[in-house]
Amino acid sequence: MHVLCGGHGAESGLSRFTESTEPVRWTLPGRETLLVLEGAARIEIDDGPVLELTAGDMASLPAGASTTWYLTTPFREFWVITEGQPVESAD
Repeated sequence: MHVLCGGHGAESGLSRFTESTEPVRWTLPGRETLLVLEGAARIEIDDGPVLELTAGDMASLPAGASTTWYLTTPFREFWVITEGQPVESAD
């Protein structure tokens, strides 16, 4: 995992897995928005939906969600984790 930048309630980065892994358990510290760049991920959200994502797919997961990730490698993603309330767009 490579953190590209952080601060002001947001952090962004890249994650890369090149070899098969055991399922990854992850409880989100904030809202995570991700873009799959390579490979695939099946994300099971406890008490929620199951997401099947492949290269080019985006998803946004709620803060505090407990998840289990099953990755098809090689896997790469760009992610952003934000805290607090979403920013309202200016018209």
